Amino acid sequence: MWQNRFMVRLIQYALAGLLLALAGNATAAPRLERERCVFKPPRGDRLECFVLVVPENRDIPQGREVRLKVAVLKAKRTTSSEPLIYLSGGPGDAPLVASTPGADALSEGDWWNETAVLRRRRDVIVLSQRGAGGATPNLDCFSPRAAESGKARRRPAAELQEQEILKRCRAALDRRKIDLTMYTTPVLADDVADLAAAFSLAKINLYGVSYGTRWALEVMRRHPDLVRAAVLDGVYPLQVNGEQNEPEIIGRVFARLYADCAADPVCRELHPNLRADIEGSIAAAERVPLEMTLQLEEGPQSVRLDGAKLLTVLLNMMREGDGALIPATIAASRRGDLRPLRMFAEDLESNDGGIVDANAQQFDGLYNSIECRETWAAVDLAARQRAIRNSGVYGLGARFSKSQIFCAVWRVPAAPADERQPVKSAIPTLLLSGGYDWLTPPAWGVEAARHLSQSRHVVFRAKGHGVVSQDPCAARLRDAFIDSPDPKRALPCRADTPPNFTAAYERVRNLP
Repeated sequence: MWQNRFMVRLIQYALAGLLLALAGNATAAPRLERERCVFKPPRGDRLECFVLVVPENRDIPQGREVRLKVAVLKAKRTTSSEPLIYLSGGPGDAPLVASTPGADALSEGDWWNETAVLRRRRDVIVLSQRGAGGATPNLDCFSPRAAESGKARRRPAAELQEQEILKRCRAALDRRKIDLTMYTTPVLADDVADLAAAFSLAKINLYGVSYGTRWALEVMRRHPDLVRAAVLDGVYPLQVNGEQNEPEIIGRVFARLYADCAADPVCRELHPNLRADIEGSIAAAERVPLEMTLQLEEGPQSVRLDGAKLLTVLLNMMREGDGALIPATIAASRRGDLRPLRMFAEDLESNDGGIVDANAQQFDGLYNSIECRETWAAVDLAARQRAIRNSGVYGLGARFSKSQIFCAVWRVPAAPADERQPVKSAIPTLLLSGGYDWLTPPAWGVEAARHLSQSRHVVFRAKGHGVVSQDPCAARLRDAFIDSPDPKRALPCRADTPPNFTAAYERVRNLP
């Protein structure tokens, strides 16, 4: 009798274990939950909204869940074409969260017009980054409210205050038992695979911008059978360290500007000493900052533009595709006319911050979790300091970087070396770069393409960071490549148009 009872108990234990395993598998499977759309599509367009639910740690399927907002911009007609998944930059960008409270993020980002050609045949899916706005949990160190605008969160703070904010934030995340080792590029790549699984998609196309290209490359490495084609705009390969050679990269992009000006008859005549003028202006501002008042949405703000901030404004002009305006802007400031410089400083402060205060990005917890782990931890500090010393005014921005201090506060482990190996793939890939892009310079696109056997790299000579948003030709290339991913296909338009210094001069001269 006791043997029978023992066998019954043994069977009960086995069944309980099986049920637990099945429950674990059910929890681990990604799932989609319908969500009411807060966005308003234009007449004739359709939209579906979801929340993708995945484990924070896929090795602990019964643990914390991560919830990611998903917007599906529907194709114009019913189609079986593979959708395109947009991977945003940063890290920490939040494409489904408006920068202005109460605004429509998709309209604010001009998503409907920007994807109109793509959506003739296929859906476009926008996925939130785990840990950023539009996701739960949100690692933002100013406010966990996903709907609050990034601009509203910026506050002036001294460096010690910034460190204290990060310390308190990091401690709060620990108390909530949020595992920051699960907020990394490889884990974000697996979120994309889970999204495809939840939608029952056998193949997807990827479009990544800036950090989103790094994210896309990791998807291509970890889930190669899933990806049909990829477009990488502003290429940031995983084997490149963006912090290591920043002063040299900035020096090279200014050298490109000087060479382009010297090759242009109008620019050469108006600015025969452009290098000396720019370097002298930055050095002079470092000694005696330029004083001006910025007209911002929250009211006028008096600022002092030192050399590092002047360099930042000029670099932002390059990033936004306005590099051709730099010679005339510097010439005007040397005459005492600060109107052009003030206009571009207002643009930078309104969009990204860094002029009134310099802490806009440091309070983004996902940014710190990824960049401290995957970039800063691998920096050769001695080599970086040598580059700063040898780069003159072009090293000012790197000299005042706070990443080393803040990463020590954030305390995340370094990424393993195998994550920094090149992605080798035969997936059809189009790589796009801007000639004046110092954030992800064209050389990085060349480096990534060396390991992508079915790829094509196109450089838009006069553009900056994220060329699809700056040049209609780049958008045409992306759309045509996703439609027919052939790297050898003839280009439908030109990418090598030089900077138009004549138009830039007229624009600056005619400022009110």
